[in-house]
Amino acid sequence: MLDILRVSHVVYRVTDLDRSVRFYSDLLGFVLTEKNGNEAYLRGVEEGQHHSLILKKADSNGLSYFSFRVRKPEVLDLAREKFDELGLNYRRHKERGVEDALLFEDPQGLPILLYHDMEYVGDMRLRFHEYKGSTPVRMDHVNVMVRDLEAEIQFYAKVFGFTETEYFLDKDNRKTVSWMTKIGHSHEIAIAKASRNVPGFHHATFYVHDVRDIIRGADILSSAQMWDSIERGPGRHGVSQGFYIYFRDPDKNRIELFTGDYLVLDPDKWKPIAWTWDKLRYRSDFWGREVPESWLKEWTPVEDITGKLRGWNS
Repeated sequence: MLDILRVSHVVYRVTDLDRSVRFYSDLLGFVLTEKNGNEAYLRGVEEGQHHSLILKKADSNGLSYFSFRVRKPEVLDLAREKFDELGLNYRRHKERGVEDALLFEDPQGLPILLYHDMEYVGDMRLRFHEYKGSTPVRMDHVNVMVRDLEAEIQFYAKVFGFTETEYFLDKDNRKTVSWMTKIGHSHEIAIAKASRNVPGFHHATFYVHDVRDIIRGADILSSAQMWDSIERGPGRHGVSQGFYIYFRDPDKNRIELFTGDYLVLDPDKWKPIAWTWDKLRYRSDFWGREVPESWLKEWTPVEDITGKLRGWNS
């Protein structure tokens, strides 16, 4: 089992870097660590690492990869052995602030980066006078789309030691979504089954401290006349019990602001929560507006480990 600490960061493809920096930093309140050529590096106010969100200039939207931090450097060597055993594609990779990393494709074709050490630049924990926007705190979780859900669940359970916290059953009693945790939050990864446009990336989520931060994001985007960027919410999920709002950036990449979920205090006692078809409305929204069609049917493509955008496997 490969010992990962947490979900660390995501890399979004954007077509206009300055426009995207304005959206994420000036409006939503991410901390801009630096801009470097065709990339911008941002983080939450309580993250001391160099970045948790990279914006990469590209000719279309999508995901380059998302990342896990591993506990020790030697885990990367163990990962190479494991990926050889499983026949997975991987290569060495480096990015700004990370000198040694392993970029691989999981069994469903999702691009994931493993690393141990990232440059530390210090957090803004008590520099309240510099806060702006919704004040994102830290990276929280990712949501992905795959064809073979059960195989993906088994991969994250057996290779990385994730535990399933909740799952959803469709009207035929088949599992279609799984929420999984490694560190004991409600989830760090949500995996949904799809029959088209896979592998795909649905959204990344950043934690905020208060529901007022969620409302403030909506207020700011509305006052900037970016009403179409507010896709879903605010509301409260039944699954995870978290308060949420979903935004679409200028390239239609999706980001969620989220707060108020639970901790799994005793993993050995936890029984996964099953949401059946008759509870669909409350699983999705304990309260809130009806889920828009765009949220249900739209997500973004992902790159392979060479940096080329994958076509959909329809």
